[in-house]
Formats: sequence, C-alpha cells, structure tokens
Amino acid sequence: MISNTTYPTSTGPVRLAIVDDHILFRKGLRALLSGYAGIEVVCEASNGQELLELLDQGSRPNVVLMDMQMPILDGLQTTRLLRTQFPGVRVVIISMHDDPSLVSTVLAEGAHSYLVKNTSPEEMRSAVLAAAAGQ
Repeated sequence: MISNTTYPTSTGPVRLAIVDDHILFRKGLRALLSGYAGIEVVCEASNGQELLELLDQGSRPNVVLMDMQMPILDGLQTTRLLRTQFPGVRVVIISMHDDPSLVSTVLAEGAHSYLVKNTSPEEMRSAVLAAAAGQ
C-alpha cells in the first residue's frame, strides 16, 4: 500500500467498527485509529455475533476492521453474513496468519483487504481508507 495516500469519502469521515476478542488489542486499535483525521470509531465488538447485533440496533459503520479468529462467529463467517445482510459495509480482516490460501479465501468471500497483525499503523490506516473508498 502507498502510505501517504488519502482516500476521501463523499459522506464525511470513515465510520469504523473494530471487532476483536482481545480487549487490550481492540482498545489499542481504537486509540490508534481514532487519532487519524477522517476516521471515527463508532463501535467495538468482541466477536461477529456482537457486531451483527450492534448493526441490527442501528450502528452504521461503513468499514469493519475485524480479527480472523474469534469465538462464536469468526471473521470469515461474519464476512459472509455481512456480505448478505449489510452489503454496503466493507471488511478489512486482520490476522496473525499469513497463509496465502487463507487470504485468497477471505477475499473471495467478500473482504476488501487482509492485513497481518504486524502491519504498520500507516498501512492499517491506508487499508481502512481504501476500503471506505471502494478500493
């Protein structure tokens, strides 16, 4: 990814949901990404089911940054459900696994991007903005 590229959205800041079962990691992502202009963290969830419940209750992120491995509903299952139930929501998967076949599967199921957890903060920001812009 190009680290200094910005992707403007016509509807204002990117409304981001962060989904990860590790609270410390989730809160760290929130603190990091909330510090960037153009990104507003609108909700957090500890698994896919919790995210879907928040969406049903009216939370409206346009991008979801989501861990791959979580209890109840993992990132792949949740991506499939988002694709059918909330097709306008874009998904960026973040995982500690760097397996090309897993990456291919997740992208084929509707995720817009796949990041490994050792990604730089700037690359993560760029991936979120690019997903919001439909890239």
